[in-house]
Amino acid sequence: MFTVGITGGIATGKSLATDFFAAKDIDIIDADKISRSLQEPGQVGYEAIVKKLGDAVLSEDKTIIRSKLRNLAFSNNETKKWLEDLMHPLIGQRVLEGFEQAKSKWAIYSAPLWSEKNKFDRIMVIDAPKVLQIERIIKRDKSSAALAEKIVDQQLHRYKRVGFANDFLMNDSSIESFESKLDFYFNLYNKLADDSKN
Repeated sequence: MFTVGITGGIATGKSLATDFFAAKDIDIIDADKISRSLQEPGQVGYEAIVKKLGDAVLSEDKTIIRSKLRNLAFSNNETKKWLEDLMHPLIGQRVLEGFEQAKSKWAIYSAPLWSEKNKFDRIMVIDAPKVLQIERIIKRDKSSAALAEKIVDQQLHRYKRVGFANDFLMNDSSIESFESKLDFYFNLYNKLADDSKN
């Protein structure tokens, strides 16, 4: 199967992109959604997080408050590393299962974290100016400006991420402009997926 990896920093537009492709019946394996599902009550990620961090990250209905978990992780490097060491192998297994079950002509893996280990036929990197990322995080998560900036700064540096790209999209204007760029790549990936079968 022809595979496309999509990555980008927080609040750059990965979800907008995957929603766009999903609406065109492309199967999406989304690391963020997998992570959320693994942190639901009864799941192995949930049990480990509650055992380690206690009720501090739980809401009244005993679900994990992801913004609190993220704040704890980004304010303590040991907690961040522990959380990554817990979640990454669990997510990796679900990703493999997702590709095995994919039914579309080509499929997408979407993740905020990236390394040389990630091997796909094409890699799309989505970026946005730092000031826009911070504005979007504040608006979306009700975070302080200081925390939003810290989250952006602790992610993989944009220049390193761009180095993985076959295809690079800057999401710094309207949604319509962004979707026009995505439509170009949808047609390109369809053609490349067809060509890979010949």
